[in-house]
Amino acid sequence: MTSQALERNVGIITADPTPTLLALLARTGVGFLVLDAEQTGITVQQCSDVVQRLAGSGVRVAVRVPDLKNDTILAFANTGVAEIVLPQVRTLDELERAFEATRYAPHGSRPRQVTPASGFGTDYSFAPVVTVLFETVEAVERVKEFVDSEAFGGGWVGPTDLAADLLRHGEQGAEALQEAVQRVVDVVSGAGSSIGLPAPGIASAAEVFNRGADRCAVYWEKEVASLLAGFADLGAA
Repeated sequence: MTSQALERNVGIITADPTPTLLALLARTGVGFLVLDAEQTGITVQQCSDVVQRLAGSGVRVAVRVPDLKNDTILAFANTGVAEIVLPQVRTLDELERAFEATRYAPHGSRPRQVTPASGFGTDYSFAPVVTVLFETVEAVERVKEFVDSEAFGGGWVGPTDLAADLLRHGEQGAEALQEAVQRVVDVVSGAGSSIGLPAPGIASAAEVFNRGADRCAVYWEKEVASLLAGFADLGAA
């Protein structure tokens, strides 16, 4: 597959998947939802509930897991989520261990448990895509290694954490960050794999696609806060 063949998608990231939000997503045809379970308190049970509520809606559900421990990754994979996003990745070994944890034998070490992901014990053919969140200098430097691995299911870029990690490595400023982000986008998209970027808001989605990404994610809480601030400004005018 070439990068040009990848479908452009816009979705949201949230740490607060309320029933109303999920109902709206199911009705409006948003491409995907990323649950942010990293340092937010979102549980495996909440993730499972979201997957079940959006089943059949066409909304693809992904989850950014709290950590890279095998048990954590397996627990979220068992919810039936379509994509596992790995945060703070630094080595190819971390990706490949996560991939193995989400695959049944003979391709991995995943137990054949009765879970939503296995159709409650009736189908052990489903496994989530495993994607890398490029937010460390080490991951950016090894982007070609990741892309060449059979475990690589695509990527995301986390500019905020990446900027902080660049600073820790003695690199700072918008130019260094933009160069790192563009390197990841170019290598991943050039290999025909999916790569996603966050946008400040829905209105900025086109800028993400112009950079070569095929997925654009907007932080839902930030978008709502911006909308409400606009209402407040209208009232004060």
